[in-house]
Amino acid sequence: MSRRWFSSSVLALALIAAMAAAVVDLARQAPLNVLIVTMESTRASDFTAENLPKTFAAAETGLRFTSHRTISAWTAPNIIALLGGVSPYAQGVHARDQALPADSRLPLEDLAKAGWRVAGLQSFMAVGVFDHLGVGFEPGKNLLPWLAALARAQRPFVLWHHYLETHLPYAPPESHRPVLDGLIARTDAAARARIEAVMTQPVIPASSVAFKPSDRAAIRALYLGNLRAFDDWFGNLWSFLERAGLLENTVVVLTADHGEELLERGHVGHASTTRAGHLYEEIVRVPLVLWAPKRLGIAVGVVERETHHPDIAATVMRLLGKTPSRPIDGRDLFAEGERAWDGMSSRAGYAEPDPARVTQFVYARKEGRWKLHIDMAGDAVTRRALYDLDADSGERTDVSAREVARAQRMEAAILAKRAIMRPPSMAQTHAAIPVERPIWIFPRQGAVLGYDDFGGRIRLEWRGVPDGAYVIAYEAGTGAQALSGELSVTGAVKDFGKIERAYWNRFIVPYRNFRVRVGVAGRPDLWSEWLELEAQAAP
Repeated sequence: MSRRWFSSSVLALALIAAMAAAVVDLARQAPLNVLIVTMESTRASDFTAENLPKTFAAAETGLRFTSHRTISAWTAPNIIALLGGVSPYAQGVHARDQALPADSRLPLEDLAKAGWRVAGLQSFMAVGVFDHLGVGFEPGKNLLPWLAALARAQRPFVLWHHYLETHLPYAPPESHRPVLDGLIARTDAAARARIEAVMTQPVIPASSVAFKPSDRAAIRALYLGNLRAFDDWFGNLWSFLERAGLLENTVVVLTADHGEELLERGHVGHASTTRAGHLYEEIVRVPLVLWAPKRLGIAVGVVERETHHPDIAATVMRLLGKTPSRPIDGRDLFAEGERAWDGMSSRAGYAEPDPARVTQFVYARKEGRWKLHIDMAGDAVTRRALYDLDADSGERTDVSAREVARAQRMEAAILAKRAIMRPPSMAQTHAAIPVERPIWIFPRQGAVLGYDDFGGRIRLEWRGVPDGAYVIAYEAGTGAQALSGELSVTGAVKDFGKIERAYWNRFIVPYRNFRVRVGVAGRPDLWSEWLELEAQAAP
């Protein structure tokens, strides 16, 4: 062996080692991805290894927070809190058709400007309540192919994905559907009708169905069936993340928008479905699991310290090494020490009868073991109750008469926050104002529309100005299911993107009858005719 050959070999090996070290160094310095998965209507108490075995198997490699709370009784404020780090008092989003200010400048906007692709792929995200979050919505794209494409391109991303199928109606697939004969009597037609409502209706307003305590076993079994279907879905997602190598450079967050009542107070659902919203523990206690790439050196295990939804945004920014341009109302999930929790919600959430004039709110504050609820109509407190959660985790015994000073001090803290909270404001657009009445192009008047008539992509189109400011007014359903509102639109098309057949059947078809018209923003004299439409079930 010549000395020259030996020297060349040593040099080559040294170069290879240096290159390998550089690659490892580069990987360590490369921007992280973030995948945030939110489950719809999922209670912390039911987030167990028995109900979600695949999810819990994955959770063993992450960090599970067992005392995590959301901040509202319906979806939008909670998503704004966890993605934007904005407290419920600072949002001004308390019903449909409301939105954050256009100049909010939330953390996700900072990340987008720094090079991350910040996205949401689902059609329902196109509604106004999610405007100005900093998420670039890409409706109609499929989750796994989207992730695979970005993994191949090595482009950092922040993706929010919301799993909707745990929402009412509780209609799990056959593989997870309970046998109801053992839970309700075959001959009890009234009980079967009540359970049928739970299995078919996306909203069940308070008092529209006279539930009985004996219904709870069947309702809970159906609800858990939906959770087990999620577990299958998440198991597939987790396997994909492992195969694609995304877990090596992706922070994964799994939580829920809010919990769900299963007859604890006589209702099924949450604010937007019951229209009798509250902030009891079955609504605000939600699961939270965080997985971090090994390079971050974060230990796995269980964290019992109390955490809140705005903390998620603070933690994501810290893990990505970015300082938000505006203060975040939360703090790092890993910060030591306890602090008070505050929640607030309109009574009917998305389904408020008049979004421009929301008058009834529920508030809650937790300090250690004590939790105070107050309800307000206008400026009047209509109800107050204090609970000792250590002795009364179900919040059944009001101890405010015994703990007068404590209740008064906690109520004063709530009212002080309320006094400076941002008032609700309707979503607005600043596009050009057309001068002609819109004329419908699609759909046609009086259509009975099936899923295939839309080609699986929900789209409204009218003759108008491409950059014009328009408003879509809609009325859906009848009776207890009735819902109406307005959407601000720029341009002559409102495209909600591709939706799945299951979504169409679960969340569109139950409303059956729809009326839609489009008008010029700020011009009450320039409305199209009403379109009378009927949604038909997809095979």
